[in-house]
Amino acid sequence: MTKLMVIGGFLGAGKTTAMIEAAKTLKKIGNTVGLITNDQTDYLVDTQYVEYHDLEVTELTGSCFCCNYPGFAERVNTMRQEDFILAEPVGSCTDLVSTIMKPSKEGKAGELDVLPLSVLVEPGRLKDFMEDNTNAFSEGVYYIMDKQMEEADFIVLNKVDTLDTGEKEKLVSFLNEKYPAGRVMEISAKEGKGVETWLLAVLSADIAASNAKKMEVVYETYGNAEAEMGWLNAKAEINARDTVNGDALMSALGEALKEAVAEEGGEIGHLKLYLDTGKGASKLSCVGVRRPVELDHTLGQEVKKGHMTINLRAAVDPALLEKHTNEKIEALGESLGFNVENLVIEAFRPGFPNPTYRM
Repeated sequence: MTKLMVIGGFLGAGKTTAMIEAAKTLKKIGNTVGLITNDQTDYLVDTQYVEYHDLEVTELTGSCFCCNYPGFAERVNTMRQEDFILAEPVGSCTDLVSTIMKPSKEGKAGELDVLPLSVLVEPGRLKDFMEDNTNAFSEGVYYIMDKQMEEADFIVLNKVDTLDTGEKEKLVSFLNEKYPAGRVMEISAKEGKGVETWLLAVLSADIAASNAKKMEVVYETYGNAEAEMGWLNAKAEINARDTVNGDALMSALGEALKEAVAEEGGEIGHLKLYLDTGKGASKLSCVGVRRPVELDHTLGQEVKKGHMTINLRAAVDPALLEKHTNEKIEALGESLGFNVENLVIEAFRPGFPNPTYRM
């Protein structure tokens, strides 16, 4: 029977990278794997990055899994021939046990072995949460993070390669004390470390007893917190007047957008940029205005043209995100020597969560 593994976690936790590494690990031991990505709108960096790794992927856009369970079930059914389906919900979603896991266990998406819910946690974000740092995000946003960790069967501390031993022990101790019902795991998805151990733990867990936590969620608090986030997805064609260094372009745009969010007094949930030339790709990410922009994958060459995708989630008015994105791209085109064609931007605030099921 096909096994469904849902990998949740807040924006910037590294869910897509972890999902890719998990898929590669499962394939190495002879399994077939399909992945499902999810976003509130089109032009999704995650899907392109999964495709770059030659993995089977489908996406649900325009709504989250929980608010469009029939759409989620449809995507699941397109991959029913796979041994494993790995699904990544929108990073600002919580109450997944009630809205996705239990309905799936009840057969709402057909017959599946529904594996325990894993929720990924990013160390810097967790530190802000522990310190109640409202200079980063509001209490409402931390409420979402809290509920995500509370309902998880496995709380997966990601990016442990960025921590020294003392820092890691402090974070793990906090998670164990605050969420004793969740099993804490440590991974570095970027380096592939700990992923196999995490998967083995999930696969050896008691499926019948998992995804069973009863959790109170104040939907007014949850919905208002989601609505604090400006959501921007964009795509464009880049045509250099001569050639341009693709990685330098991505880094410059990432820095410019981070600076724009900081100037507005906001915080970044995540920023993802992707440049596909047909011969290679460059991917950049940033998870906070106090954090560096990082090239997760480099192109390493001059480019004449390419397709660029921008995904930005930040606590800033979406109209301002759109304005800054337009201005920064135009300014970079002038300074680096490229033209922007067919630019399409979608900027909005997420709608109030209205799940198909709550069990």
